[in-house]
Amino acid sequence: MSYDAYLRRMPGELRARLERQDIYAPWLGRGETMASILTSVSIMETVFNRMSSAERRALGVIVRSVGCEPFDERRLEKAADGLMTGAEARAGLIGLLHKLIVFAFRKSWGEHVYVLPQEGLKVWQAILVPEPLTDGEEEPSPQSGLTVLASAETELSRELVQALACCAAGPLKLTKNGTLHKKTMQRLSDSIGLETSLLAGLGLKYAFSDIYPLKLALVADMLLRLGLLKPQPEAWALEPEACAAWLRRCAAEQQAVLYRMWRMAAFPERPWLQHAALALESLPEGMWLAASSLTGWLQASGLLGEAAAEDGELLLASLEQSWINAMIAFGWMEKAADEAGRVHYRWSEKPAQCGADAAAAGGDAGVLIVQPDFDVLVPPQTPPLVRFELESFADRVASGKLSVYRMSKDSVRRGLESDRTAAEMLALLERNAAYGVPGNVRETLAQWARPFGQARFERVILLRCSGPEVADRIERLPGAAEWTQGRIGERDLLVSPQQVRPLKALLEKAGFMPGDVALPEPGDEGLSKPRYPKLPPQPASPAFEPLQLAQALPDGKGLLYVRSPVAYFEMEKRLPEPYDLYPELSHIPAAWLKEYRAYHSSTRKEIVEKAIEWKAVLQLRRGGCDYRIAPRKVTESRGSWCLSGWEPPAPGDAAAGLGSGWPRDAGLAKPAAAEPRQEIRWYAEEWQEMKLILPGINEK
Repeated sequence: MSYDAYLRRMPGELRARLERQDIYAPWLGRGETMASILTSVSIMETVFNRMSSAERRALGVIVRSVGCEPFDERRLEKAADGLMTGAEARAGLIGLLHKLIVFAFRKSWGEHVYVLPQEGLKVWQAILVPEPLTDGEEEPSPQSGLTVLASAETELSRELVQALACCAAGPLKLTKNGTLHKKTMQRLSDSIGLETSLLAGLGLKYAFSDIYPLKLALVADMLLRLGLLKPQPEAWALEPEACAAWLRRCAAEQQAVLYRMWRMAAFPERPWLQHAALALESLPEGMWLAASSLTGWLQASGLLGEAAAEDGELLLASLEQSWINAMIAFGWMEKAADEAGRVHYRWSEKPAQCGADAAAAGGDAGVLIVQPDFDVLVPPQTPPLVRFELESFADRVASGKLSVYRMSKDSVRRGLESDRTAAEMLALLERNAAYGVPGNVRETLAQWARPFGQARFERVILLRCSGPEVADRIERLPGAAEWTQGRIGERDLLVSPQQVRPLKALLEKAGFMPGDVALPEPGDEGLSKPRYPKLPPQPASPAFEPLQLAQALPDGKGLLYVRSPVAYFEMEKRLPEPYDLYPELSHIPAAWLKEYRAYHSSTRKEIVEKAIEWKAVLQLRRGGCDYRIAPRKVTESRGSWCLSGWEPPAPGDAAAGLGSGWPRDAGLAKPAAAEPRQEIRWYAEEWQEMKLILPGINEK
């Protein structure tokens, strides 16, 4: 889900208060939106430099160890163990909530969960990881010895167009259980050319998984979420206005939307896989990347976490199964191997990441090749709307990078029965044909269409009157002519099925009692074949804007069960303050927080126990040196007592980062990764003075 979608879900008063913060005021004053600020690497790098140490460390822990999966305070504290105390982690989290970097939700039973949006993880990866993933090469020469192992002949946006055409060709009736009829399901599934074997390892869960094949569920899910199909009690119905809005977008824009939808619905759960997927987005189209370079980058960046102990081949297998294989199946990526067997990846058709990039990559006009034998060659850059219209009067005989359609007398008749005229079909071909339309094709198409409409069957309703005088009275009623289609004989009027209800209302208002009549059910074919819908010339309402739907979290309209549950949680209306971390703070002496002091042994013990309760920090003076200690427990020993704990990195300590080249206080690796953490055991008499440090209150 995008930052914009999260911000829209936030209570207006809370959002307005947070946006008034001084830290964002300069950019908001220049006309930036909050969403554009939060997704700008340059702006958020400035914000990062103004954060407190606890905020920077907590953010680093989230980026490295949690990613964009929902988490609670326990998981954050566990991930931060060894780098910061529990109070520091929670104080840092509060700061991130107030800066709108992380968002808070409440489960139905009251427990809080937090989430860093996917857009945010991408931004912070760019800021906190100093070395980008750039070890690749452009299109290799034949001498490089790369052999393509896996690629797709089609891509996802074209699959959706073909599925839409299949949906348009016939009714999508549902059984009593709410699933497609078997023949309909088979017809729709056959129209989808996705390679199922590449999708099998995703582990996706979806409704009616025991009935629908995975590729059908994926495509139907996207059509439903985009609003191109509308579920009704007895059928899935095509939405012409939404289809018109979608199909008028260039294929590159469609790809960008579909990629964002897929990333929201099926993003990997493990943080290192999320970082790998986001890092791949930075590669330019056509650049080959060695798989070992990707895993080496993850290792060097400290992003593998617990997976660092796994074998390299296992890492690649996990990455391919959870992400890359789907990119290949959708026609976006390719996999190859060099002569030594080393695996490489590249974007073959990279989904654009913004509307401007996508619009610039739109398809060219004049792309069809109409041949004298009535075949139409359709290359990949053909606009989606042209493909959809071509499906109405030509049969697809081959799919792939280059699709082949064939026109016949029967296929042209299908177009005519779908309200396309011969002139409109010919105009579509001439407008998009790279080398024009052969004369024999033009003449034959007109010849095939000439007899159509000279005689045709239509379904009508007969309004039978008791006599000619009643028929005369009805015809004279104001507005009756609009709802009737003429008179047969002396006492009968013809009415189309669509005109029955308004005419009935008119008759009842005039004092007649016409009674009820059984009307055709929606989708009932009757005497005519189902009509391929004719799309409106322009979308009638801006409400039908599928591109906007990709900015929102999936909300149950589709078939897939999305992996992130925050769509079903309520956003928190009140954010915690630092004082909320320390219950009964007002009951402790203020001196404990203000200055170093020497205390009686019993008071020292009381301060230590309070620090343990709040997971805070003690600042102790021993032998003229100051120490920051995170206490864990107090042990009674021989008439005295002993403090056990560990020494966390001080704010600004280089140990908080990953070493040279990393932002200080980034928190992207634990100090324990470099050397074991030293536990300390001090008796009460072994330090002279002390002070209680509460992150968010008096840590400065």
